[in-house]
Amino acid sequence: MLLFRPTADQLELASSAGAVFAAAARASTSAGGDPGPDAGWRLLGESGFLGAGVPEQQGGLGLPPSDLALLCEEAGSALVPGPVVETLWVVAPALAALGPAGADQLASVLAGNTWGTVVDEALRGPELDSAAVVVVPTASGDVVVPAGAVTGRAPVPTADLLERSSQGTSVDLAAGRPVPALAGVGALTLGRLGGAAVLVGTTRRLLELAVAHATDRTQFGVPIGSFQAVRHRLVDVHVELEFARSAVWSAACEVEAGLPSAATSVLCAAVTARRAFALADRHCLQVHGGIGFTWEHPLHVHLKRGHTFAARSGTRRSLEALLGEQLLASVAGTPPGAPPRPAI
Repeated sequence: MLLFRPTADQLELASSAGAVFAAAARASTSAGGDPGPDAGWRLLGESGFLGAGVPEQQGGLGLPPSDLALLCEEAGSALVPGPVVETLWVVAPALAALGPAGADQLASVLAGNTWGTVVDEALRGPELDSAAVVVVPTASGDVVVPAGAVTGRAPVPTADLLERSSQGTSVDLAAGRPVPALAGVGALTLGRLGGAAVLVGTTRRLLELAVAHATDRTQFGVPIGSFQAVRHRLVDVHVELEFARSAVWSAACEVEAGLPSAATSVLCAAVTARRAFALADRHCLQVHGGIGFTWEHPLHVHLKRGHTFAARSGTRRSLEALLGEQLLASVAGTPPGAPPRPAI
């Protein structure tokens, strides 16, 4: 496990990105959530953040995975709709890896004029029905195909209505171009890492809303945050959030360093991020009391976005099972060693 502490430059980058993401989220919400890129998405294109993971010589920012994790956390906190994770982590780098063959499509994606997306093993992906290009993970590698190569696309219900998703029935891989494993781990793993970073940002925002409410809301003449039952719930969420953030940052550093354990670390990050969000879902909603169950309070928007991302690229139970299989396979045939000496 690699330890990571953001530098001053990275924190400044995250702060700048947070302001842009907040503006993009407001513009997207006012646009009504129609299919296809809207004013908010084009704002992201103008800012240059859609090409954060693309090399500078191809029009991007050339940022490493550790920076992308910080950006996605801010995107999750700001509730930016659209295939942010898919674009930053997978689609734009995949088109860049195609070289001149993907240059025109890459320029359109980076400008925010067209969408690209990624599908999972079940051919399910966000904005699949309105995307221009799709990255398909396969057992032999990732393939970039035009959206028309995925047939039988039908809408899939999501908790967040601003996060549209569809599922295809078949895909014509012969119509696409294979790309090398992105960052050495592939599109599906990168999508899980980016989604975990978004969940960390969403969980952070839920905790911020709950702390603010517990500070402002008074009962019996004192803030409800002074009650031990409320404080303990919020502290539990904070602890789980820090565990998840550390796991995401560590996994991003392992992907960046090209370590063999990177794929397993990403699964750990995805599981811990889902666990932190699940706890925040229960406790932060409970701290808000009756107002947390109403449409008038913004809490429900963050909860729905979190549930949507928690179901993307694998549920917590399925990822835990996959993580267990990988860990058991890694120790299979290894002779047992002497137990470590206790350190007191």
